[in-house]
Order: sequence, then C-alpha cells, then structure tokens
Amino acid sequence: MDKYASANKTYDPLTQIKDRTSFVIDSQKYVAQGVHAHIILVQLSQLLRINRKYGILVCDKLIFHIAQYLQALDSGYEAYRIANSRLVLLGPECSLEQANARIAQIRERFETPWTVSHDHHTYAISTKAYFIHLFMELCDNENDLMDKMNHAISVFPSKEKDGIVFFDQEINADMRHLKYIMEELRYAIDHKTFHMYYQPIYDCHEKKFTSAESLIRLNGRDGTFISPGEFIPMAEDTGLIDGISWIVLEKVCHFLGSHPDLPLKTVSINMTGQQILDPSFIKRVKDSLEKNHLDGSRLRIEITERTIIEDFAEVKKVMEYLSGIGIHFYLDDFGTGYSNLSSMFSLPFEVIKFDQSLMRTINDTSKALKTIGLLADIMHENEYYIVAEGIETEVQAKTANECRLDRIQGYYFSKPLPEDKLVEFLKENS
Repeated sequence: MDKYASANKTYDPLTQIKDRTSFVIDSQKYVAQGVHAHIILVQLSQLLRINRKYGILVCDKLIFHIAQYLQALDSGYEAYRIANSRLVLLGPECSLEQANARIAQIRERFETPWTVSHDHHTYAISTKAYFIHLFMELCDNENDLMDKMNHAISVFPSKEKDGIVFFDQEINADMRHLKYIMEELRYAIDHKTFHMYYQPIYDCHEKKFTSAESLIRLNGRDGTFISPGEFIPMAEDTGLIDGISWIVLEKVCHFLGSHPDLPLKTVSINMTGQQILDPSFIKRVKDSLEKNHLDGSRLRIEITERTIIEDFAEVKKVMEYLSGIGIHFYLDDFGTGYSNLSSMFSLPFEVIKFDQSLMRTINDTSKALKTIGLLADIMHENEYYIVAEGIETEVQAKTANECRLDRIQGYYFSKPLPEDKLVEFLKENS
C-alpha cells in the first residue's frame, strides 16, 4: 500500500477545501512516485482593503467563493488553502502551453467582480491576484517546495510578466545563490570570519588623511567574494545586521588598539538604530574601548536618520551620553530623501556625510553646485563638519573643495583597503 494512502486529509474550515497539511501529504506523494506535478500558486491581494471596506465576514465569503471556483475549475487539479491569502492548485504533469492556458483562464475570471451576499446585501467585489507556477521536477522535497514558492513570491515584483511568475531554472539558480549567501553569512557571524576594510578620508584643511570609515567584507568558505550589496540587505531583512555590527565594533577597536601610532584621529563604524536602543549598547562600546586601551575620541559612530525614528528621545539620550565621553556621531546618507533638518539639528552630530548620490550632481548644473554650496553654508553655520562621499574624479574633488566641504572620501583618493594596506597607504601619504 502507498504509505501516503492512509494519511488523514485535513480541510480548511473557512473554504472547505484541503489545507496546507493535506497539500504537503499530496505533494509528497507526487515526489515519492517520481511524477512531475504542476503547481499553480494563487496569491490574493487587496484583502486588507476589502476587510476595511466590507468587513471581515464579507472578505471571508469572498475567499470562500474564490476557493470553490478553483476547486471546480478542473477535475485533474486539487485546490488547497495553505495560508490566509494563498491558494494552491496541484495537478498532473502538463506542457508549458497547457499550464499557461490554465493560468490565463483563472486570470480572466479575476477580471470580473465576485458576487458576495451577506446580511441581506449583495456586493460586487473586484480583487486582484498574482500567479506563480512551477513544475515538481524543480523541487527536491517538501521544504524545498515551500521555499521555492516563498522565494517566487519575494521576487515577484522583479520577475513577473503580465502578473505571472514562472519558476524556472533561472529563478531556481537565483534562490540557491541567496541560500548560499545566507549560509555563509550565518557562518561568518558565528565564527567572526568577516574581514575589515578601511577607506581613508582626506581632510581638505589639514591636507592629509585624518580619518577613515570601516567597511565589512565577506568571503565564502570556498573563497568566493560576496558583495556587501548582497549580504548587507539580507542581514537587514533577517535581523542579522546587529550581530554583524557588534563584530565590526570588536574588530575596529582591536585594530586601533593594535596600532596606537596609526596617523588617524578617528575611525568610524556603522550602527543601526536598533543597536543604539539596545540596553547593553553603551556598556558594549565602553567595554570594547577599555579592552583595547582606547580613548573614546578615536571612535566615531555613523547612523542614518531612518534608523533612529523608532524612539527618537531615547536615541538622543544615548548619543548625548556617548558624545560626553568623546564618541561623536556622523549623520550618514544625507541627501538620499530621508534627511530632516529639524531632527538633525536636535541631535548631537559632529559630521554630516553628503551621500554620493548628492555629490554626483555637483558638476552637472550650476543649480546643483549652488545648492550644495548653500547646504554647506548651513552646516557650517551650525558647526558641523562635512564629508563628501563617493568622490571619484579630480574635477569632483576640486569642486568639493571649492564648495568648502571639509573632508573628501572616495575612490579618487583610495578604495577601501585591508588593514595592512591601510597602514602602508598612510605611511606613503603622510
């Protein structure tokens, strides 16, 4: 007897179709038999809007009608409700043309309002859905199948065509790559195998390099370089960014403590608002300084405005305390659309970093040049220093200097350097 035949099937009480447990059992049956089933995922959207407009009971009836429609659509397919707004059709292997025709039929139905009756009222409700279809041969097991459906939903905005995503080998390869990055990211956090790089910052007044920004780098265990543009957003989305930032704090303080004669006044690290609100934040910073025999004046902390809006008053208290022991703050990414002058002026920032997206416009038009110059005047009137980020050409560097920007950071002077190369660079450019 088939080991799945005796399994108890369970049903979703709202829609009266099979639920996620039954879907897992039935999909495992296909896998066990080596049959390449076809799966259509129907992700309902706008349910929150419908809930608010018509009420929960009407929305529930809408979901019921959609589920019953899918169940009756084709005798070869079985319908399931696997999440609140997620319905699935599971059917036998078919051609790509047949699969597309089936989805086209469902899409066409969604172009017509659904009739829902409740409490002596009848409503014609329009709602949208988007569709993902994949073939079972791309899935190794139950968990892999669920992971692929979730991944397809996450990439839907960038991969959809006419409201449909076909989970193909390209998306499969993309998913495996992201899984690889996540595995390497978790390993690096657990074993602290990140590498620190430092980008020197040139002081236009002192005519030398007086500071640097610390930047984290990651290589996989197989030696593959993983771009910060890939692993940093992933770390932010999964809540791992705090673990990375604590490692950065430890490594930077250790580097500064190991090089007491390093000709840099300060090195900055990037921190999140969530970390600053951590009750242990101040203690961890002070412990790292004490462990490495460092004065607080050697360390700077970079934060962005969008990371401190959760608890502005508490962040301000922490910033003021640390500023009192010499650890000053940089406002990062100024000019990216999040900048709020009123909040900036009320926090104890020492330095404002003009984002590279702003600095790239410096030589575009006279209006851009004048605006940056006026911003610089405002900052200087309020006793801020300014760092111009992303300076890549001699023309940009010259113009930044003419605009009275205090410090320059970018590839024009130096790319980010590993610790040993930074020491050499500073000796050569002293």
